[in-house]
Amino acid sequence: MRKLGIIAVLSLMALALAAVPALAANPHEVTNDPIECVLNNNGTVTCSGSVAGLGNRAVIARVDVDFACATRGNAKQPGGHLQSQSGPIQTRNGRITFSVTTGPAECPPGLNPVVGREATVSILTLGGKVLYTTTVPIRR
Repeated sequence: MRKLGIIAVLSLMALALAAVPALAANPHEVTNDPIECVLNNNGTVTCSGSVAGLGNRAVIARVDVDFACATRGNAKQPGGHLQSQSGPIQTRNGRITFSVTTGPAECPPGLNPVVGREATVSILTLGGKVLYTTTVPIRR
């Protein structure tokens, strides 16, 4: 019975210690390397910057941007969604620096792509859980 009690106590202590890194994670944008997004001449959007407080795990950076297809009279037609993500990025001291570029906005012939004004940048675990997300204006 005494062995069972000791095993139970040691198991609870191991579980408590394993939970501490998860509680310490507090993802946030790094002030001196803020996330910025730029509309490139080829219709792609590039977002880059640094996020800290991610703990000691590999993560993925994802960028989402909406766009529409405009007629010559500038009437908006349904467009699409630009999305891209990095491969796994291993954190260093809980921090990553990333740069992700979407594919180009493409429309049917005779329509011009109009990229939205904001991009959503998300940092995810390799399993897809969102750790951090922010909306960033797209510089033109």
